[in-house]
Amino acid sequence: MVRRLFSETDCRFLIALHPGQDRLARWHCVELQSEWDIMGKGADGLLGSAPYRPEFSMLSLDGNVLCFATTWEHAISTSVLKAPHRSQVLREWAEDLTDGTMNDMGDPDEAPLSLAARRWLDSH
Repeated sequence: MVRRLFSETDCRFLIALHPGQDRLARWHCVELQSEWDIMGKGADGLLGSAPYRPEFSMLSLDGNVLCFATTWEHAISTSVLKAPHRSQVLREWAEDLTDGTMNDMGDPDEAPLSLAARRWLDSH
């Protein structure tokens, strides 16, 4: 089975948006429109810091595809990670979150990051 960010019949996926300087990004469900530009002029705003400077993280609704981009001084870096739950680096980071030291960086109206990280680890 091919894993994709979205399908031909369902163009929804998650995008991480940063609510503020001292807060971690929150995932929001969005839908692909007929025209979109994530690397060029469309990177000016939610998808980056300026035109042609993309900085974003996207996740498929089923959590099986993670896509991200960042801009360096003289280059743009993009990556796609299939089955992020199998990444040892991400699992170790989530394990570190379970100690509760970063709970104050999450959304105060949602479950603490330590509980969310534990749920993610236990679900895979």
